[in-house]
Amino acid sequence: MSIDMNLAKEKGFSFAGATIMDSVKAINLASDALDPNAAVPAYMRAYVTPTIIEELTAIRAYKEIAPEVKNGDFTTSFAQFRCMEFTGDVTPYGDYDGNGQSNTNTNYPVREQYRFQTTIKCGDLEQEMNAKAKIDLLAEKQRAAAINIDIAFNKFALYGVQGKAVYGLLNDPSLNASLTPISVGGQTAWASKDANQQFDDIVKLMSSLYNQAGGHITKRTNTKLLVSTDMLGLMDKTNTYGLSTYDMVKKNYPNMEIVCVPELYDTATSTSTVMVLADEVLGQKTVEFGYTDKYFAHRMVQKLSSYEQKISAGTMGAVVYLPFAIATMTGI
Repeated sequence: MSIDMNLAKEKGFSFAGATIMDSVKAINLASDALDPNAAVPAYMRAYVTPTIIEELTAIRAYKEIAPEVKNGDFTTSFAQFRCMEFTGDVTPYGDYDGNGQSNTNTNYPVREQYRFQTTIKCGDLEQEMNAKAKIDLLAEKQRAAAINIDIAFNKFALYGVQGKAVYGLLNDPSLNASLTPISVGGQTAWASKDANQQFDDIVKLMSSLYNQAGGHITKRTNTKLLVSTDMLGLMDKTNTYGLSTYDMVKKNYPNMEIVCVPELYDTATSTSTVMVLADEVLGQKTVEFGYTDKYFAHRMVQKLSSYEQKISAGTMGAVVYLPFAIATMTGI
């Protein structure tokens, strides 16, 4: 895998002067060069495995929902995101009439950066023992750091950070109140409903979205239906015609993508939330996930017989530009 280090930095990957080295070369160097009494070999201070970028760009739930946007860098404390709304009206024409006006409303949501970190620690003996077994220990630990960071990004994108101006898609204060599912025999949970009754809840959800958008969202609009893992399974229920809830969604909303988001299940209440959102309205994205650094590799620190490295990253959570383009239903 060939990596352009300058491009990687633009995307939020900082390696403090490191270079890319494939695992085979790293293992060979570790086998040949590691001496417990020597200083940290130069290659270890400058080695970056390509898999960390693969891990941090791999598909995870939040990346399927909306795009990520880089704003600022490690030193940025706050960032503003521009949101523009088109307004105006028209009136009958008149030679001497100046009525009717088109305008824009511009809003700048502000988000705070939340920096977080993890560390990599390697001992001389464990590094050498793994090298003899042809295991690139440093690469595996870098990969573990990348996975842990991306799991954290997923959490912050959905839930934000308590006590900070960092909000998640599921708890952004600008969102409209969540809808209540249709009660059937006193039951609202999908586990107690058949395929048609489940689909009725989705129709109610979509009707709310259409009304909130005032006609700017239609069946032609690209939308995403977010469901938890257990709800995704329940959507396989079929009606008397052999159509599942999933089938009916795809038939009636051809431009809708179904995305599985495990975090939509609430273990405290044993119920789930379902959310629908438009990708964009009139060219404005509905939501984006802000970040400053995806993977900031700090300098390697040498100890007596080991070495450590801190990896940090920065998030701004979810930036909801168009709250009216999102509708939720809780209690299914």
